[in-house]
Amino acid sequence: MTSTAIIVILEKITSKDKDFRYMATSDLLHELQKDSFKVDMEQERKLCNVILTQLEDPSGDISNLAVSCLGHLARKVAEPRAEDLVRQLCDKVAGGAAGGAGAGGGGSSSAAASKARDAQREIAAIGLKALLKELAAAASASLAANATAIIAGRMLEGLAAHKDDADVTGHVLDILAELIGRFGGLLPADTQGRVRDALLAALMGEGRLLLRKKALQGLAALSVYLSDDALGGVVGPLLAALQQPGVKPDFARTYVQAVGQVSRAVGYRFGRYLAVAVPLAVSHCDKAAEGDDELREHCLQALEGFVLRCPHDTRPLLEAVLAAALRYLRYDPNFAADDDDEDGGGGSGGDDDMSGGEDDEDADGDDGDEYSDDEDMSWKVRRAATRILMALVSRYPDALPALYKAALGELVGRFEREREEGVKGDVFAAVGELLGQVGATAGRYTAAAGDAASPVALLAADTALIVKAAAKQLKDKSAKTRVGALGVLRQLVAVQAAVAADAEAGADGGGAAAAVPGSVVDVLVPGLLAALNDKSGNTGLKIEALSFLRQLLAAAPPALFQPHTKTLGGGVFACVGERYYKVAAEALRCCEALVGVLRPEAAAPVPPSQQPQVAPLYKAVMARLSATDQDQEVKECAISAMAAAAARLGDSLAPELPGVLRVLLERLRNETTRLTAVKAITTLASSPLVPGELLATGGGGGGSADGGVAGELTSFLRKANRLLRQASLVALEALASRYPPAFDGAVLPAAVEAAAALVGDGDVALAALALRFLVGLMAMPGPAGAAAAAAGGGQGARAGAGAGAQGGALEVLEAFFAALAAASGQSSDALLALLLEAGRAEAAAAATGAAAAAGSSSKQAQHSVARCVAALATSPAAAAAGAAAGAAGANNKVAATVDMLLSTVNSAKDPGSQRLALLCLGEIGGRADLAALPAVAAAASAALAAPGSPEEVRAAASHALGGVTRGNLRHFMPGLLAQIGGAAAAPKQQYLLLQALNDVITTLAAPSGAAKAADLGPETADQVLALLLGAAEAEEECRAVVAECCGRLALLHPGKVLPALLERTRAPSANMRAMVVSAVKAAVVDRPHDVDAALQGGGVLLDFLRLMGDEDRHVRRAAVVALSGCAHAKPGLVAAGLPGLLPLLYGQTAVREDLIRVVDLGPFKHRIDDGLELRKAAFECLDILHDCGPLRDRLEPAAFLGALESGLGDHADVKAPCHTLLTKLAATDPGAVLTAAERLVVPLEKTLTTRLKSDAVKQEIDRHEDMLRSCLRCVDSLAHVPGADSNAAFQGFLRKVVLATPALKDKYALVQRERLEAEAGAAGGDAMDTA
Repeated sequence: MTSTAIIVILEKITSKDKDFRYMATSDLLHELQKDSFKVDMEQERKLCNVILTQLEDPSGDISNLAVSCLGHLARKVAEPRAEDLVRQLCDKVAGGAAGGAGAGGGGSSSAAASKARDAQREIAAIGLKALLKELAAAASASLAANATAIIAGRMLEGLAAHKDDADVTGHVLDILAELIGRFGGLLPADTQGRVRDALLAALMGEGRLLLRKKALQGLAALSVYLSDDALGGVVGPLLAALQQPGVKPDFARTYVQAVGQVSRAVGYRFGRYLAVAVPLAVSHCDKAAEGDDELREHCLQALEGFVLRCPHDTRPLLEAVLAAALRYLRYDPNFAADDDDEDGGGGSGGDDDMSGGEDDEDADGDDGDEYSDDEDMSWKVRRAATRILMALVSRYPDALPALYKAALGELVGRFEREREEGVKGDVFAAVGELLGQVGATAGRYTAAAGDAASPVALLAADTALIVKAAAKQLKDKSAKTRVGALGVLRQLVAVQAAVAADAEAGADGGGAAAAVPGSVVDVLVPGLLAALNDKSGNTGLKIEALSFLRQLLAAAPPALFQPHTKTLGGGVFACVGERYYKVAAEALRCCEALVGVLRPEAAAPVPPSQQPQVAPLYKAVMARLSATDQDQEVKECAISAMAAAAARLGDSLAPELPGVLRVLLERLRNETTRLTAVKAITTLASSPLVPGELLATGGGGGGSADGGVAGELTSFLRKANRLLRQASLVALEALASRYPPAFDGAVLPAAVEAAAALVGDGDVALAALALRFLVGLMAMPGPAGAAAAAAGGGQGARAGAGAGAQGGALEVLEAFFAALAAASGQSSDALLALLLEAGRAEAAAAATGAAAAAGSSSKQAQHSVARCVAALATSPAAAAAGAAAGAAGANNKVAATVDMLLSTVNSAKDPGSQRLALLCLGEIGGRADLAALPAVAAAASAALAAPGSPEEVRAAASHALGGVTRGNLRHFMPGLLAQIGGAAAAPKQQYLLLQALNDVITTLAAPSGAAKAADLGPETADQVLALLLGAAEAEEECRAVVAECCGRLALLHPGKVLPALLERTRAPSANMRAMVVSAVKAAVVDRPHDVDAALQGGGVLLDFLRLMGDEDRHVRRAAVVALSGCAHAKPGLVAAGLPGLLPLLYGQTAVREDLIRVVDLGPFKHRIDDGLELRKAAFECLDILHDCGPLRDRLEPAAFLGALESGLGDHADVKAPCHTLLTKLAATDPGAVLTAAERLVVPLEKTLTTRLKSDAVKQEIDRHEDMLRSCLRCVDSLAHVPGADSNAAFQGFLRKVVLATPALKDKYALVQRERLEAEAGAAGGDAMDTA
């Protein structure tokens, strides 16, 4: 910007023409907003003066532009000039004579002058606030600090000088509140004290109410930055004033409001005053004069703030707060009928009151609607009381049974008696919160499912009461009330359905109770029908009603709805034709759910009473399905609804099916609807009511020339859309099973080729689906199956050698090879050779380094090949081939395969081939009895004992020996036990033999091995246990396997094993004690098992876990790891004893000097911390306990945070998991984290300010950077805790450590961006799943 341009602007800005002045001021604002703006000192002075002059311009537009210029100008001029600008503004606001009027002059001139000064002061105050806003956004630290000091000092002076001038005092208090809100942390302690005293004096003085409220706002904002002692100087006088017996009501209102706002501002720091504040708030609420509802509201709002911001300190006063909330929930002095009906709100006693005739209900509702009193503010009291109940429920889920009993009946009773619509909405929200907590905490009461006092049992008893009360609200004239009632009902059904699903899952098929009682449906239908037929045009009400109806249809038995399908169907079908797409889409989803009501059992015919509703449903859905000019969501919902209708009601819609399938084929060919159409084809192909030929040809819309539906689906396998390919494979498999002729002609080779191309190690899920489809093709009769086998064999073998073939994909691959042997004309020998060659190639690649990057993936590939070889060798097709060749049976084919593999083991030179052959022998041995082939066990034992064998070959030999033993336990187990006993002097060999034994026991203890578990009888179990206990003093790796074997053996014989293990918890050997507690961890599995009762009975498990107090650190670590495993797999086993175990666990988190050794290495000394691994295990255990919902409530926050504080300052290996744990705790218990923030930021600051040595190597630098990122992620999570912005300790740490260091600031910004991207990605993933 040139000097000439400035001169031009300055000339115009002083013009008498206001248009010139306006344009010049606008140009100046535009220039000030440029980064390149720069002027000399003289021009700075002139600009500051002219802007101050423009503030007083008679034109309001110009003065407003001048206000906008102020902030930009203060940041662009030199700091001394900006400070001078601040002083002049302060003088305009708080300067001038105290009296306000001059001594001379007439009255009119004096009044005019006073009015002008007031206008100047007001615009100057606005300008000063705007300047503060700009300084907070982008000012330098020094300018912000200096400006803060200037404004605070001048405002305090003005407050003292103009204490009798209400206008000046009001502006000063406004600016102080603005200053504190933006720069309160920059005020020195002495200035904070002066500001506090001035605001407190203004608050407690005799000034106007408006001034007291402004002082209240400033005081609440200042409280955040005050020290604890200084905060006491605010809270103490307020509480003392409230304790005075003669306090005036208007002052009492102000003081209570101040206490409430201060408590919300400072959060947990207010906890020390609650013992006085809570009784005072309740007392003033009770003693408030008649009609003083404002005081009652302020008292209840203060109580709500105490619960929300200081939940831990409010807990001892919970009963008093709850009683006050319930008392004032019923507060309605202007409605006498409330007293008469009060019995109706307290639980089931209200049935008589609610069972009155509909005419009376409508009359009562009309009276409530007609009641009007503008002076009645009692609704604010009831609203505040309702919000207290919501806060109590959200903050104290552990006290839910008591809260439920006390509050639910009262809240439900307010459904009918509440006259104010806004309060009724809060009541609905409170009931929804209560129901949500019942659902969220249902798992905590699983052990006491039969306890009538559990929230789940209480809710089951109250369901009818809630439904009846909500059903009455569905007849209300207010759409908002009806939507709120539907929201409560949705929450109720969702909770009941979730509880019923959990009960059914835990009942082992015993039949759980229905999610929704039968009486509920009859009560709700009239209200639902009224909402569906609503003529007011309120689409939100219809959407809510349809959504609830769909949820109810899914949760209630179909028989309950069958009497109402005609009435409900009419409403739903009418909504299908609505113009608003969201209503139509939700109605179509309801139609899809109604299909199951019309025909509950697919095998049974449509009930005669439901047959008349089939045609209307079809017409409504078909009208939407055939239309093209509609929203995408409606199209997809119409496709899904029609597919469900055709699949379940196909025989009733036989004449219409061709037209339906033609439209679906069109949607299949449309890019925007093809994914939903593919899923619809899958649904139709799975139904016996849809003719296969009709389906394959798309109702005649796709002939054999283009392949019909199968051809379209095959073409989708080459698309880039992964979801489309997955859905197409599922649909093709269903179509191949339903109607094999659909793949006649050129479709079959094209489908096989496309599916075989997807079989690989790139995408495991796609590979599994493609293999399943190929298996389905090969199962088709006639030449089609052989053609599919011929085309798919090569790709299947390649997948068997791929590392991606594992888990579910590997099981499908085994089935694929069995089907391939049955369908193809080639012998199983050729397929075996193909598989073995693929496995050897993978091993050779690994040996030469070609697959070095894959590491263990090549080993996994060989395991995959071995399982496929075993499946092929033991398949029925192989047995049939052996019989056809004149063999004695299936065993001859197995024997031939075993002989071929044995020759490889004995003659192969490369370890890879030997390993593959041994793995194959082990898998075959596990599936077939090889007792007639003793050479297998001998070869495996020899390879295992050979001193020169590579490690991977010996491990494969262990696997082979275990597999052979599994095949015939009684024949091979004695030999295996003898080898283990004889290998005591060879630890490595003993370890491998124990691995083989572990393989046997683990397989028998698994559900799949239950058929053979009886072969390991009591006598054999005694031998095995004695052998294992004898090996407990072996090398560490052997002890780990021994512990796992003992644990798995306990699953088979708990009565023998557990007492023996428990007896050895007192053994003198630390190795023995560590082994037995590790064994218990292996005995706790994540499925119901008989061993659970043995562990829980008599506190057996707790006796093991109490070894956390053992004198040996290895035993303590084993016990901590065992607690982690038990809490993860079966939290119910440790829940009752956790309070006694936690002190022992917390003891393992502290650094112990007696476990630190100093090794003298000559030039320097090295510290070795033997307790590090124990502390890492302890914090990992705490992490697991915190993640487990039923156990989290049993963690006392104070002790938990004390341990966490210690870990945050520990070794780097301990800090990282502690950062993660603190992040989780900030999300689940933010109040406790804020309470300890002052202590927690100390180790965090130490971590962030740690500096590396100048000679640090790259590994140390990388570890340091990882630690900084971990710590900053933790800091970012703390910054998002509600109330963190008002936590002085955390904000000081954030400002002085994180944001003040450029390097840390940049890393912190990167961490924030990563979090935002992750949240956006998660939201996108949820949206995709929903779609």
